[in-house]
Amino acid sequence: MYHLICTDIDGTLLNADRYLSDATVSAFANLPADKAGANFPIILASSRMPSAMHYLQEGLGIQNASLIAYNGGLILGKDGICIESNTMPLQVLKDLLTHHKEHTYNLSIYADDDWFTDQEDFWSLREINNTRVTPTYQEASESHAFLKTNQRAPHKLMCMGEASEIDSIVSYLADRHDKEVHLYRSKDTYLEITPKYIDKAKALQILLEHSFDFGMDKVIAFGDNHNDEELLKHAGFGVAVANATNKLKAIANHTSAYTNKEDAVAKAIEEFVHL
Repeated sequence: MYHLICTDIDGTLLNADRYLSDATVSAFANLPADKAGANFPIILASSRMPSAMHYLQEGLGIQNASLIAYNGGLILGKDGICIESNTMPLQVLKDLLTHHKEHTYNLSIYADDDWFTDQEDFWSLREINNTRVTPTYQEASESHAFLKTNQRAPHKLMCMGEASEIDSIVSYLADRHDKEVHLYRSKDTYLEITPKYIDKAKALQILLEHSFDFGMDKVIAFGDNHNDEELLKHAGFGVAVANATNKLKAIANHTSAYTNKEDAVAKAIEEFVHL
């Protein structure tokens, strides 16, 4: 019935150790061959940068598979070939630098497969632990200058800090760049800033048109949070894990009785794909 799996990572696929459980690895390893007799396609779709997804691809045995990074901002085909790249105007970062100088939150800048941040602090160390990627430490103004000199722009900006400071950033950017960026707040202390009109569903549709011969109706998708809403809405079958937001559960075709820490994705694969 389904020809491809597309799944979110954090809060959906990973266990309490922020890795792949044995049950999850086994469920993916035992997927049936696709309709052409090849390995069943598995697409990871995340707000993460590509390098922060590669070790998970290795864990699943899909090292050269396509992936969707930055919530759809960067679409990579097999062997890392860039299919589409969506960045925000560099002016967004320039304006944010003015705000950042007066506050203490961590500002992380992501462009292609680079991560720049000011210093080693609680927030950067937490991200290193979560993603297994080490950033380039330098002043945000230096990162801005580097991107400008090399005619590059950010795929994502991430601000991590006290909730009151994050509130301030939302107000500041909404007044200046509402038509250019989307402000996604996964937690009170986390703000992800991405180009306005991207999402995982649009990215997956582009990937399917480029690399596959079927549409979204043949996709089973998994998610837990706001940035998975369009993906589950447009997939052939959308599964929300038990710890998902209420809105995502309302959108999903099925809500798992299990959380990500209880192998929700693995159990749904056994129920809906191993038929």
